[in-house]
Amino acid sequence: MTLADVWYWILALLLWLYVFTDGFDLGVGILCLVEQNEPRRGIMIETVEGVWHANQTWLVMLGGVLFGAFPLVYGTVLAALYLPAGFLLFALMARGMGIEYRPETDDPRFWTQVFGWGSVAVTVAHGLLLGAILQGMSFDGLRYLGGPLDWLAPFPILVAVTLLCLYPMFAAAWLVLKTEGALQDAARLWGIRFGSAAVACLVLLVGYIALDGSLGHLVGRPGQGGLSPLFVLLLVVAVLNAALYFRALGKGWEHRPLMYCASMLAFVFLAFGLSVFPLIVPPAVTAASAAAPDDMLRVMLYVVGGLMPVVLFYNAYQYRVFRGKAVSGEEA
Repeated sequence: MTLADVWYWILALLLWLYVFTDGFDLGVGILCLVEQNEPRRGIMIETVEGVWHANQTWLVMLGGVLFGAFPLVYGTVLAALYLPAGFLLFALMARGMGIEYRPETDDPRFWTQVFGWGSVAVTVAHGLLLGAILQGMSFDGLRYLGGPLDWLAPFPILVAVTLLCLYPMFAAAWLVLKTEGALQDAARLWGIRFGSAAVACLVLLVGYIALDGSLGHLVGRPGQGGLSPLFVLLLVVAVLNAALYFRALGKGWEHRPLMYCASMLAFVFLAFGLSVFPLIVPPAVTAASAAAPDDMLRVMLYVVGGLMPVVLFYNAYQYRVFRGKAVSGEEA
């Protein structure tokens, strides 16, 4: 395995950590638009106020690794996707303002809406960016050969809709763990509804890929329709974890739904990651062709290797400090 391959999988690990941890706090924002009771919304936001900064550290790490290890991808892909990338930055700012300003006002409903719709906008931007990269981008050296609106296509939109169901599924599992009483009961119901929708979207997404031969690189069959046996096997395990998630919700367990969400996402990542490898930007840019020189990759291993334990400790400390059930400000 080359250094470029090692960084490919480090990048995949950071992406999984970011999508899972920020996924459930984005999902809490989306669920705040479903819940109409303002005091309950306050408790829901209380569950993520202490950890959402820690979750964002994975996004910073992800950007840093992309910039240092794969500068070609960082420079060309972000330049080609400047519209959804810019939209993502504005959405992140709006969401941050909503969660920070809400406790400072006597009428928090406006900032709750800003937090909720900002979370929707961030999720849509995630889906459009991820979908646009996965569907394939063509370059001639550093020159992007596609159009400025290629990301506004059926496949990226389907990825965005899938994330709009998947993140609330994670959030429901988080709220089952962090709340109690009527709000916990509501979270279990949201978990079943959004979880069912997420699994349906995922199946639809895989069916779309299988029928469209131009997306065969995503499932281990470049230039062909259908699915590779390894992809099917990993996807079946992911669906099995989804089934365990629903069982855990039905049994009234508090910790297992979130654990099964993490496991399900890991197998989905493995299915697509192993199928796409060594491509980092389909259909032609490989990790080796986009990587920085080996000397740079080696230095980055020392830097990130030293930084990773610090970030892990910071995240673990945040979750330990804010462990336990969330309560409203009046009850605290």
